[in-house]
Amino acid sequence: MQLLLEWLSYLGVGLLVGTFSGLFGVGGGVIMVPLIVLIWKHDPKIAIGTSLAAMVPTSFVGAVRHYGLGNVNLHLAACLAVGAALGTAFIGAPLVKYLPSELLKKMFGIVMIVSGLQWSGLVGLVKSLFVHSPTP
Repeated sequence: MQLLLEWLSYLGVGLLVGTFSGLFGVGGGVIMVPLIVLIWKHDPKIAIGTSLAAMVPTSFVGAVRHYGLGNVNLHLAACLAVGAALGTAFIGAPLVKYLPSELLKKMFGIVMIVSGLQWSGLVGLVKSLFVHSPTP
């Protein structure tokens, strides 16, 4: 029974992440990593690697579906993929070895806050209050 509940929790989180991934283009890092740490108490380094592995089929299926909807710029995607793969393989993943897990959690939190503020429009609002454009 315990094993069944464990598998159901994995599938439930996967379903949630897949829904967000297909809807917003986010999921692995933004949702799955924190849930793996919070729900199953894994080290952030394990959560990051596990999330990356889980998102391979998710990203593929989502990209195929969005391509069918006309929502994919293949040239841009190919260029971004090369850069992202190189950054992951030669910079991001190797750095994880040297960064303490608590520091990774804090860095991740800062990225989430800044991203949330940007997407919510609050960054633009704050900028408009402090940066005045010259009058013509």
